[in-house]
Amino acid sequence: MLLVLIVARGFVAFKDRFPGYNLDLQVASDGSAPLRVGFSRVKITPDLSDPKRPVWLAGFDQHRAATRVNDDLWATATVIESGSVRIGIVVLDAIGFFNDDAIRVRQRLPADAKLNYVTICSTHNHSTPDIMGLWGPDFRHTGVDPAYLEQVRSACVTGLTQAAAALVPARVALHEIKVDPSGLVTDTRKPVVFDPDIRVMHFTGADDGKTLGSIVGWGDHPETPWGRNTEVTSDFCGYLREALEKGVQLDGQTVVPGLGGIHLYVNGSVGGLMTTSPSVTVTNPFSGKSFQAPSHEKSRALGQQLASRILPQLKDGSAEFTNQVPLTARARTISVRLDNKLYLAAGWLGLLDRGYVGWRKLRSEVAVIRIGEATIACVPGEIYPEIVNGGIEKAPGGDFQIDPVEVPPIREMMPGRVKFVFGLANDELGYLIPKSEWDHDPPFLYGADHAPYGEMNSVGCDAAGTIRQALKALCQDLKEAR
Repeated sequence: MLLVLIVARGFVAFKDRFPGYNLDLQVASDGSAPLRVGFSRVKITPDLSDPKRPVWLAGFDQHRAATRVNDDLWATATVIESGSVRIGIVVLDAIGFFNDDAIRVRQRLPADAKLNYVTICSTHNHSTPDIMGLWGPDFRHTGVDPAYLEQVRSACVTGLTQAAAALVPARVALHEIKVDPSGLVTDTRKPVVFDPDIRVMHFTGADDGKTLGSIVGWGDHPETPWGRNTEVTSDFCGYLREALEKGVQLDGQTVVPGLGGIHLYVNGSVGGLMTTSPSVTVTNPFSGKSFQAPSHEKSRALGQQLASRILPQLKDGSAEFTNQVPLTARARTISVRLDNKLYLAAGWLGLLDRGYVGWRKLRSEVAVIRIGEATIACVPGEIYPEIVNGGIEKAPGGDFQIDPVEVPPIREMMPGRVKFVFGLANDELGYLIPKSEWDHDPPFLYGADHAPYGEMNSVGCDAAGTIRQALKALCQDLKEAR
């Protein structure tokens, strides 16, 4: 009987949740119609009032129950329209959102929202509820509360619907802000390669020039309060959004006015791993106070550091805006091989509740979106910066003594002038590691005495190459369509 139960559980764990689902989308507008944009935000803060239903926080260790809410969590949405094409973007204050859930959200969107394509990204916040399953009370039990996961899915639908209803004539300006990562983020794994710059799409009303909102892209793990924190928080992502919208207050006085509107923060190349660890001292640019030990004030300082670089750019009257924006999207379902034995075991145990398209084959998705001279690569995991910008090494001690496979880098393949990478987009496959830097067995990379962190949280050594190849094909489609 036990054997029957184990086999039955395996069939459930590795079931294809959406048989026949195979996204292969191509939509385009020529930009002759005026741009329209809408924004919305829906709260996804968990309810902590019932001690019998603990909220398990994700991202560090098991058995980390939330004790209070420091600040709210949100699903922030925008809808962008040009002619007959409407693209929706949602960013969740969440650890990750599986492709199954992204499909469920799309299937529940009302027809009158008229959305051609939707991408749902997670900030990968480590002080938010477990909605993936790996961070419950122990290694044998999921941390997912189905009611909370449903709250997040519903918030995506509501946010997109509200953003579509809020569409107004708009203009957009693009910004690429050079940033020194010192005092903000560290790369904890060799080779040291950052994706440090901030990229911004700034949307204003077509007639009055008032800020409607923005999309901000940068790369860093939101784990600033670190692993002992038990308070729900949106981390630096929330403090950045607050500063952009409401300004910066110091001793009860507004020292820097905000822009108004609703702003999305999207995480980018966080593999490596990019983090504001306890080794990084962050100085608040407005108060002058410095923070090394993990705290919410350190998170605020980091968010305001980013805001101090963005606000002057968005307030500069010399930015070039346009309301004639070609809008194009290419998206494709892909199959990614699952080699991680721990993830396989988690599937058998019911911790990772996601569909498969075959034995050890995960359904996932890639996309490339073109908004005028901005291009977005939607990546379903935590990609290493060297795959995005270049700098992959044939690492001494690696398991595969081969030349770099994931070349040329993704940004080199992308069309457009300002090139965004949306990490954890429509899925979370874990770390996407260059194969020539993959290291599971001794000898270890660069003469280290232990295996590096990353491989245990990756679906496998070929995942990065699979995703890069799929993105390459989509980028080529975009170039040929222009």
